[in-house]
Amino acid sequence: MTSSGVSGRTKEEAQGRATILNVNDTPAVLYLTGRILTHAGYHVVDATSGTEALRLASGRPDMVLLDVHMPDIDGYEVCRRLREQEDTRDLLIAHLSAVSVRREDRLRGLAQGADAYWTTPLGDDELLANVEALLRLQSRAQAAVRARDEFLAIAAHELRTPLTALRLNLERVLHHLARTPGDTVPRKTIEASTTPALRQLVRLQQLLDTLLDVSRVGRRRLSLHLEMMDLAEAARDVAQRLAMNARAAGVDLTLALPSHPVLLAGDRLRLEQVISNLLTNAFRYGDGKPVQLSVEAQADTLQLRVRDRGIGIAEQDQARIFNRFERAATSGGSDGLGLGLYIAREIVAAHEGTLTVESRPGAGSTFQVTLPRHRAEAY
Repeated sequence: MTSSGVSGRTKEEAQGRATILNVNDTPAVLYLTGRILTHAGYHVVDATSGTEALRLASGRPDMVLLDVHMPDIDGYEVCRRLREQEDTRDLLIAHLSAVSVRREDRLRGLAQGADAYWTTPLGDDELLANVEALLRLQSRAQAAVRARDEFLAIAAHELRTPLTALRLNLERVLHHLARTPGDTVPRKTIEASTTPALRQLVRLQQLLDTLLDVSRVGRRRLSLHLEMMDLAEAARDVAQRLAMNARAAGVDLTLALPSHPVLLAGDRLRLEQVISNLLTNAFRYGDGKPVQLSVEAQADTLQLRVRDRGIGIAEQDQARIFNRFERAATSGGSDGLGLGLYIAREIVAAHEGTLTVESRPGAGSTFQVTLPRHRAEAY
């Protein structure tokens, strides 16, 4: 291990840094490695043998720097045992070995479960760069697992709600059938149970469509079916379909749409999906106050805006709400998968446009879709 200049971290940055189990039976190497890592801000725990390493690894360090050649248990065997144990099998393990290491040794170490095999001596910067790279990979993997678990929890909750209602309505139909003599059940009785059941089936279909959209976006497979369309007409149609939703939310929905066509080469179904999502959010977070839907043609762009006067969004949250599994607000009516704005932004981006928000807490929000006019001109 050479001392070619330590990473620029300060002691103050040590707070909250990773814990590294430093395993080596050579005192000088153990000391120098630990010194470099400690100076870079890591919390270092030293072990001088394989037996001690196995004992200390139960404390769940973030990473193990594991010497290969040790007198009691070599690094290969330590790594194998760590991978076999439930509480240590996911530890990040990097082997350290002398420069004379053979190719077969390196392959053996990786085959036994090591995440990396480094040859010493290493310069300070090289050691730290390798450690940080592995920790970044681990952090990304952990974030992906957390996102997956959060998604599954949210999806299970959202799917369970309409399924429960659907089951109850179908059970009600069966109950009436069992109690009604003969072969006839009053039409109104059946309608009273089957109409809500149909609504829940529609809700389930919407949820599944949303999940499929997320999959397509993630794989960059969100395809568009372009046609010459009138953006103002699409906005008017969506507003009419959601009129009942507006009334249920106690919202007065007003339209500011031009009487002439606002033409665009776009995917009408996808853009209507965007408008529907923006209006639904406005109803949900609009605090029962008026919502306006407008379309305007500028020299080079087409702009669609949805403005509410509701609870608003704090400035620090305005970028976050376009991420997956995020809601447009943290209080009141926060049902949903938290995917609507994420999908809407990707649909708009696929049209070479932008989706932005301007908002202040307590003063409402304005979501604006901006689309380039050249799509209509070149169609």
